[in-house]
Amino acid sequence: METLKDFVFERVIGEDQRLKSVAVLGRFEGKDGQAVVLLSRRHFAADSLREILSLKTSISEIFSNDVYSKYEGQLPPQHAAINVDLIYPATAKHISKHSTQNYFMLQESPRDYMTITRPFIQAIDKKRIQWVYNILDKSKEVDRLLFEDPDTKNGFMLHPDLKWDQQQAESLYCIAICHSREVQSMRDITPTNISMLKNIRDKSCAEIAKRYGVPASKLRVFIHYQPSYYHFHVHFCHVNLEGMGAVAGRAHLLSDVIDNVENIAEDYYSRRTLTMVLGENDPLVGAFIEAKGMDWLQEGHSMCHTMPVM
Repeated sequence: METLKDFVFERVIGEDQRLKSVAVLGRFEGKDGQAVVLLSRRHFAADSLREILSLKTSISEIFSNDVYSKYEGQLPPQHAAINVDLIYPATAKHISKHSTQNYFMLQESPRDYMTITRPFIQAIDKKRIQWVYNILDKSKEVDRLLFEDPDTKNGFMLHPDLKWDQQQAESLYCIAICHSREVQSMRDITPTNISMLKNIRDKSCAEIAKRYGVPASKLRVFIHYQPSYYHFHVHFCHVNLEGMGAVAGRAHLLSDVIDNVENIAEDYYSRRTLTMVLGENDPLVGAFIEAKGMDWLQEGHSMCHTMPVM
């Protein structure tokens, strides 16, 4: 696909002024299914600033007051590119994830997990994460592979996240996807998985340091609960990168997860109640409401922000 000429705009479903991004829902002419297009501004590369701050950028004044002035600028074409991410065909989960909605801090007890969340996960069609299997069997995104440990038990693949354009080290965001299909979420972690977690942490940090010059002390390494998809993966972000899902109620530091299982209790994550952020449109919220009733959503839970969770 070279253009979006067949894209039919329906509506804006989410936007983030801080990240200069917008999510648009639509469809393609003559094709079934809906599509989500994510548009975002690109970071300014340091080596492009000399050319941008020159006669090649035209500016028109918006206002001027003493030493302060503001202008609207038109960048030269070679510096005006934007990031365009396409999800097609988009499922209800994709649309919900990128939509502005109310979010809630909710608690999931071990019993809730076993009676509600686990059956919910098991009922998900495996085709929903076919894109993950495509990466693991190297039928897709081979050119984006940064590192691989092929071991079937402890191995993984490291890729740059699609939200990172690989231009600025301080915006670094990588994902490590394990080869094993036994662990779906943090709830499944036991002592038998600790060697895998340490392998992912140590080898990914080493590769990132070698490739991008970012040491482990500059990385925030975490797991999401609930995750966006139920195949175990680990997030690696530069500590200067704000947001990106590294928030309380969603992100759990990998070092803490390892320590909890090694030094507190082997069944730590099957025994404890977990607090999680979920959007009102998330199908899992619907599963909880069906099991517990609408009052569960309102009693003792505080509403969070209304922006999409990245």
